[in-house]
This record gives sequence, C-alpha cells and structure tokens, in this order.
Amino acid sequence: MAVALVAAAVVLVLLLVRPWELESLPGGIEVDPARVAELEAAEVERNDENLTAAAELAVSAQERLLPVMDGLHEALPTDEARPERPTSAELGEWRDVVQEVAGEVEALPPGSSEHNIVRNGLLLSTALLGDTLDVLELAGETGGAGDAGASEGAERLYGVAGDLRSRAVDAWAQAAVQLDLQYIGADRGHLHAFLPLHSGMSTEAEPHTNH
Repeated sequence: MAVALVAAAVVLVLLLVRPWELESLPGGIEVDPARVAELEAAEVERNDENLTAAAELAVSAQERLLPVMDGLHEALPTDEARPERPTSAELGEWRDVVQEVAGEVEALPPGSSEHNIVRNGLLLSTALLGDTLDVLELAGETGGAGDAGASEGAERLYGVAGDLRSRAVDAWAQAAVQLDLQYIGADRGHLHAFLPLHSGMSTEAEPHTNH
C-alpha cells in the first residue's frame, strides 16, 4: 500500500510540473535556461517597480503627514510647552489625512521580504497614528490636558496618546531604514524619508546620490 501511494505521488508531480521550467530532477529532467532568465528578469522588474512605488509614496506621505505631526506636537508636546487641545474639526482633518495615507500604503502590492518590511512598517505606523487620534479625541471628551479642572483620567489618556504617537514614529523609522537600504542596494543612492515628531526636526526626505 505504501509503495503504491509513493508511486502515485511521483506520477502526480510529474503530471503537474512542467519539466522545462525546473532544474534537473531524478530521471534526467533539465531546466530551460531561457525560461529561467525570463522569470528572473520579471522578478527584477517587479522589485524595481515596487521600490519606486514605495519610495514615492513614503516621500509624498511624509509631506502630507507633517502638518498632522505638528498638530500632535502642540497637543502632546515633548517639552514643557503648554498642551493645546485640538478641536473636533482639526481631529477630523488629521484623521482624513492618516486614513488616506493608510489606504495608499495598503494598496501597495506585496513583493519581496524587504519590500514587505517597508509596506508593513508604514501600515503599522499609520494604524498607530489613527489610534493616537482616537485616544486624543477621547481625552478631550474626558477633560482638557493642562486645564485647571483636567481629570486624572484625561491626563492618563493624553499620556497614552503621546506614547502611541512615539511608537508610530518608531515604526515609520524602521520602514524608512529598510527603504534606504533597498535604495542603496539598487544603486540609487540614499533615500531618507523619516517621519519626525514635528516639522522642526530633520526628515532628510530628498534622495542623496554619490554617498
């Protein structure tokens, strides 16, 4: 019975596989070099297209997100500045931008492991920014940060929002590092597309060659 099952499996493999696309297998099946070259060229082209799309999106998204990051910095300052609570309208505008960017990142096709690291990192970052806005809105409904009557619960929520914002920046940075490495590997120079806490910090979004 076991011998019959093994024989059936071998026959099934031979029926399903096109031998000219495989490297040599027991029995003298040989690879078709032209087909291999064609597949390799298609993969290189796909990776190049994915890299271009991810790079263009990262730089474009960075530009659109900077006003959001500035607003978040005013609401969740990292220094001794007095927090400025955003209005519902401002939160809505920021959320629209974040959702727009998230949709564009999600629309990027999956690809190589390196490309997927970039895509997933940007997706995580935008998701964390969305969570930041949700918690910030909840904190505003609970009580204004920095106000005399601010509740302890509101202050804790503002703290959580600040932590989420920082994690979003970190997640974006991981994706940006991977994107830069891919740019270097493709002989395109450097591409620094980091998302800062606010626009006063360097983003280094422009590609720099000859490094």
